[in-house]
Amino acid sequence: MSSKTEPTINPITASVLQRRVDAIAKEMATILMRSSRSPIFNEIGDLVTVVFDKHGNTLAQAEFAAIIAFGAHPSLQYIIDYFGDDIHEGDVIIHNDVYHGGNQNADTGVYLPVFSRGEHVGWVAAKGHMADIGGMTAGGYDPNARDIWQESLRIPPVKLADRGVDRKDVWDFLSANIRFGYVIEDMKSMVGACKIGAGRLADVIERYGYDSYLEHFNYILESSARQVRAEVERWPDGVYRGESFMTSDGFDTTKRYRVAVEITIAGSNITFDFSECDDQAPGITNMPPASAKGAVRIAFLMLLAAGGINIPTNQGLFEPIETVFREGSILNPVFPAASVYGNQMSDEVVESIFTALAEALPDRVTAGWNKYMCTSTNGVDPRTGEPFGVLTVFQRTGPGGSQGADGWDALGFTGTAGQMRAPDPEMFELSSPHILEYHEFLPDSAGAGEFRGGLGTRSAWTNYGENQFGTSLADNMRSEGALPAKGLFGGHDSGLNDLTVTYPDGRVHEWGSKEIISLPSGTRVESLAGGGAGYGDPARRPAETVAAEVRDGVLSVEKARDAYGVVVDPQTFAIDADATQALRGTEKEAGA
Repeated sequence: MSSKTEPTINPITASVLQRRVDAIAKEMATILMRSSRSPIFNEIGDLVTVVFDKHGNTLAQAEFAAIIAFGAHPSLQYIIDYFGDDIHEGDVIIHNDVYHGGNQNADTGVYLPVFSRGEHVGWVAAKGHMADIGGMTAGGYDPNARDIWQESLRIPPVKLADRGVDRKDVWDFLSANIRFGYVIEDMKSMVGACKIGAGRLADVIERYGYDSYLEHFNYILESSARQVRAEVERWPDGVYRGESFMTSDGFDTTKRYRVAVEITIAGSNITFDFSECDDQAPGITNMPPASAKGAVRIAFLMLLAAGGINIPTNQGLFEPIETVFREGSILNPVFPAASVYGNQMSDEVVESIFTALAEALPDRVTAGWNKYMCTSTNGVDPRTGEPFGVLTVFQRTGPGGSQGADGWDALGFTGTAGQMRAPDPEMFELSSPHILEYHEFLPDSAGAGEFRGGLGTRSAWTNYGENQFGTSLADNMRSEGALPAKGLFGGHDSGLNDLTVTYPDGRVHEWGSKEIISLPSGTRVESLAGGGAGYGDPARRPAETVAAEVRDGVLSVEKARDAYGVVVDPQTFAIDADATQALRGTEKEAGA
């Protein structure tokens, strides 16, 4: 279709269109969460919804799980190349293959082409973490997997519907290879959310005209790119290096893998080169390039946000970025390597970037985040006789402090920080065979600093499922001798993580970071999720702030004295000014 008159750019119209398309993405996410069956979707929100142009450029997204959101674009690029001109109105395409653009096989995407008056004008997508996607273990997380076929069903681009007609053969194929029936229902919810999103987008395009819509969105993308390039130009040119380490690969708990980055800033361009990363691991602790690229984008957005740069998430936002991942490394494994743990390695990617840029951009980076900790459990619910699968993502670690701000308490890992929700305790108990004993902040868990790290959490629950197994998905485990994340500019290091399992017969087991274990009915799990690292000298933290945290119960009298040099009366919470001055010294009294 074509307009009779040449469209002209109206900045107000551009703003309206940007917000309208953003609202479509958010509406799709709301529909998906409210119509899906799995708690991973409707409670946790481990999903994304995205609107693209016809070429696969991101226009807007609802990023409940950013690491998945940034993995939707590479998948669509492959889908477009794969089908070529064989795209028709009413088609529905499913895909998860990490060797053709996917970020994690459990993160399966549904893609719909959008048509307006018979012309292909865009795409919409819903992508989320499936409670099961085949493989040798329910839920997909098995540290013993040594290749992609063992860990999951690999789905190349395939049509669930062709020209509006459901492909019964494909749906039956998926059903035959997925253990939990409600996963198929979740997929149908994804299709439904996409159909509504496609209709909404077609309405917008018909209202404004495709040529005008296209011109205005090209203007939006170009404007985003200009703003970001102008910001990167303010950063000091140079070559910067940083690193992070992952402990344990599921086979050797003492093995450490190095994630290393060389960042080159040249004018308005920035290159993240991870060629010096260690070689790929033998099991699941590898990160596909789509996931690694997503983690780089997460770090980049944090750097922008810390400078007050607020630009809608679209393709133009990332135009200045180039990423390099060496083939055969842990951030670009060679087929058919397993990689289901890859999303969780967002922590190492972000930490390496912040470490590299700490001196160049001290007002943008954070101190080290305590790394991810979660468990995935599955079995049979004795109340219903039905299988279940659940992620216990209420085990929230803490992020690092930054210049001018403490780390957010219990924010969780970098790949979904502040977006993916912890499950409601009552819904956790209703939807799966667990009893949650407690879930609360973990006192003294934050690394001390002028701006402390975010607090971690402590939790305990009892499992009473039948044939129940659990897999830990974690790092920074104390029992494995992991090293804490580093504080910055005098701040103290982060906490560490602990998972302690007490079996019905009284045996106690320290659950490792990537370990699958049996969970007999009556097994109790206690989780201690450490906080983030501190930023700046703790002696510069106002004594009144330290005393207030002692009063609130998140900081002990002992840590206030030993880490901050503040002496607080344990009964009245009054500050002993003389003792505090003696500990801090007269030179630091201004920060007392």
